[in-house]
Amino acid sequence: MKDLPVHLALFALVSSAIALLGAFYTQVEDAPALRSLPRRLLAFFLGCGILGLVLLVMEHTFASVD
Repeated sequence: MKDLPVHLALFALVSSAIALLGAFYTQVEDAPALRSLPRRLLAFFLGCGILGLVLLVMEHTFASVD
């Protein structure tokens, strides 16, 4: 649990790189790409959070060892 801040920081760094590259590959101009970056980051983090919650629910439901 002591490495959680490091893992979250690394996840944020890699996620930012993924969202930034996606923005620049889909937009022709740089200014619209930079303006779309906060929305893309929010969508990426929200999607990862939802996926994490679904995985935790599935683990609790199907893989519990009671």
